[in-house]
Amino acid sequence: MWDKKQYDYILIDCMPSLGMITINALVAADRVLIPVEAAYLPVKGLQQLIKTIGRVHRKLNPELSIMGILFTKVDRRTNFAKDIAAQIREVYGNKIHIFCKLHTDVCKGG
Repeated sequence: MWDKKQYDYILIDCMPSLGMITINALVAADRVLIPVEAAYLPVKGLQQLIKTIGRVHRKLNPELSIMGILFTKVDRRTNFAKDIAAQIREVYGNKIHIFCKLHTDVCKGG
């Protein structure tokens, strides 16, 4: 039998779906790092995932918290990626930490 206190980090990588495997991973987790591609559909999925994390926190795992949002596959040359990143910062930035390289235009909002 293993004890998670023996480890600094245990990463559970799940598919971008809200099926039983993802729910079980959320129940087993202490914190969640949410990778988000700067595109329309992943942002819609982010909304659903955050709602699901809230439900799991309330009903199944009161220790669960969101560590932050991590931008992935950001094409900083496009205004679309900058707009999506700005929208995520505007909606979630005060509640959830957003991880990104500080020198990029996407992270600075400009």
